[in-house]
Amino acid sequence: MEWTKYTTKEALKDNDELMILDKDANANKRTLMDKIWDYVVDKMTTAVIAKLGTTNKTLIGAVNELNSNKMLCKAKRLDDNINDFFTENNKYQCEFLPVWGTIGGLFGGWAWGIVMVNNGSANFIGIANAEHTVAFAQYVSSTGWKTIK
Repeated sequence: MEWTKYTTKEALKDNDELMILDKDANANKRTLMDKIWDYVVDKMTTAVIAKLGTTNKTLIGAVNELNSNKMLCKAKRLDDNINDFFTENNKYQCEFLPVWGTIGGLFGGWAWGIVMVNNGSANFIGIANAEHTVAFAQYVSSTGWKTIK
């Protein structure tokens, strides 16, 4: 029978069969869908994909690597002297870090929030303890901290 004369099946099941060419035996043979699935899963765990941007070059290994590389942050105190903070934390062009501190004395006490460090400047968003409001501040090396409205 011609290939195009066969009917199609939309919802596949594990016990459905497919026809394959066994190259070693040079013969057509039947196989089950669940055997195809087992083959695909085996390839996902063992096949090396050089284009992956991870250390592990297998698909499942790369996913596991990415899942285990979650950013673990501990909050850091960010007070008036931000230069040490930049030296320690500006390893990348941009970095988001949980922080607390007096933030240049802008908010009448302590503030908790997130700072984005970027090449000698910083932006802060958080909660000001004394004011119990959302606090926004920006640091530029030439002017220091100022509030953003």
